[in-house]
Amino acid sequence: MSTRPRQRLDANESEPLRTRHVAVVLFEGFDLLSASVIANTLELASELSSRSSIQWAYRVAVLAAHDGHVGSSATLLVSTEAFDTRRDYEFDAIFAIVGADTDLDDRSEPLTAWIGRARAKAADVRLVGAPLPGPDSPICDGPRATHHESSCNAAGHANDCKRKSQSLHEALTGALKLIRRDMGDTMARRVAEHLSICSQDALNAIFEDVVGSTPAEKVRAAAHWLQDNCRRQVTIEDAAQVAAMSERSLLRHFRSELGMTPSDYLMNARLQVVCNLLIETDLPVDKVAKRAGMTSGDHLARSFRRHMKTSPTEYRAQRKVQC
Repeated sequence: MSTRPRQRLDANESEPLRTRHVAVVLFEGFDLLSASVIANTLELASELSSRSSIQWAYRVAVLAAHDGHVGSSATLLVSTEAFDTRRDYEFDAIFAIVGADTDLDDRSEPLTAWIGRARAKAADVRLVGAPLPGPDSPICDGPRATHHESSCNAAGHANDCKRKSQSLHEALTGALKLIRRDMGDTMARRVAEHLSICSQDALNAIFEDVVGSTPAEKVRAAAHWLQDNCRRQVTIEDAAQVAAMSERSLLRHFRSELGMTPSDYLMNARLQVVCNLLIETDLPVDKVAKRAGMTSGDHLARSFRRHMKTSPTEYRAQRKVQC
């Protein structure tokens, strides 16, 4: 299991291998099966993609509030790495698996704050199980009522089964949606077909917005994928794979449907991200470029001037004066 620092190790996205780094964050009392499903589903996707023209590899790091072991709801201990050793790493996705009875203690607060910051930065953070614990979570103090204890135990068992089923559903759909985001509908469906636990409800939740396979619908799927992934260093070849079309066919139909090339569409999406970051943050241009999926500050500056007829610095100054 491995991750990467903020300087991406797979910066050359033109290579056949696409590496994605995923953090699975465990809280005490987490559902063990949910954690296993995430890891196994991503591993299966990596294996199936090895037979495709573009290969993907998911690298999973298991993190917790502290180094050592975290107890699952089945009382089994799982070895974890302290999250703060990866504090400055950039993950493509984070799964936080929270137990139904997870209590927030002093050691957990830095971890939940780290996850919150990742969500604020628009990172792909998926919660599995109970809501993430925090200061505003409802707290039950005092002794528990014992009236009709046997009935309460039965109801508690039913609720526990329901929570575990929901946690498993969230884990499975979250992993498949991540695969769909990266590799497209076809690969996500292939992975789902290999999973005996993947129900029709799970498939419907993942593919509810897939409406057909005409060229126009494939173009819309590719455009939606480019919009969702414009912050990352993706290629038009990736978009063609998502649409299950050749690059030449995608280019032809994209122009016909949307009046521009996929490259221009991707650049427009990235420039919108750039404009927002220039207005809302004080980040230097190099860092803005990286957060918008561009290779460097020079690349951003050239593209910005060509499309916006001004420099990033001038645009930022003008907009801040207006605000």
